Amino acid sequence: MALPDDALGPPPPPVPAPGEGTLNRANIPLGRRGAIGVETSSFTGGDSDVSGLAIALFARMPFSGHTFLDVRVPFGLAIDEGTDAVLGNVTLGAHHIVRAGQRLWLTVGGAVGLATLSGQTHDHASYEPVGASRAYWDLHEFFPSILPIHARLGAEAHFGPVIARAQLEPALYIPLGRNEEYEVAIQHAVELQLGHGIGGGLRVQGMALPTFDNVDVRHAVARNVYVLALEPFLTMERRLTFIRTGLLLPFDEELGPPLDHTWGFRFSAGIHVD
Repeated sequence: MALPDDALGPPPPPVPAPGEGTLNRANIPLGRRGAIGVETSSFTGGDSDVSGLAIALFARMPFSGHTFLDVRVPFGLAIDEGTDAVLGNVTLGAHHIVRAGQRLWLTVGGAVGLATLSGQTHDHASYEPVGASRAYWDLHEFFPSILPIHARLGAEAHFGPVIARAQLEPALYIPLGRNEEYEVAIQHAVELQLGHGIGGGLRVQGMALPTFDNVDVRHAVARNVYVLALEPFLTMERRLTFIRTGLLLPFDEELGPPLDHTWGFRFSAGIHVD
């Protein structure tokens, strides 16, 4: 005699597909999810007394499907003979994530900055060390007298426990005020990470500055055409929270060599909102 279905108890849970535990309900990698958090980067100038701290409050808010609205509010502290605080260029934008395969995701998006940092009202010593704390990554956030337009292209691929990421992010600096020079910056990076929920890896980032041989505002990065940096990092991703920390090692002629002349420390943390 056949037993009723409920007499056998509830059916066993489905076996997750490979990599499913690393995705959210919308099949987006945990590190790409919507989030609200804080990101910090600190810098010391080795033998000098100059140091800087960059702090950015950021949000990636789910808007529709795989589309997110982005907000970044950067602050900075520069320490030389005194301490100067500065509000960087706030950026507003959006990005969309496309699942291009079972284990490949592409990101396309962009942002426009608000010209909240002025070369007329801020001394160069108040923003130069802050930008150096990231090896000039996202330099447009701490570059004065510009309206930045920032494009974002990215890719993330999963190969078992290994995650590979790539970024290509050109930015156009539209001059404002007494600044009359248009500038172009092309930041790019690749990462290899071992582990999903808890992992570690290495990031290699570069900042190409092809037009910075002729800069109309005073800045330490003037006449520097390329900045290279490495960052070994550790990360933890959970359904609700995330933490990432890394040691930034610049190889630039001005900022490097790493651990000799300068070094930086990165930290970010926050909560997921989707």
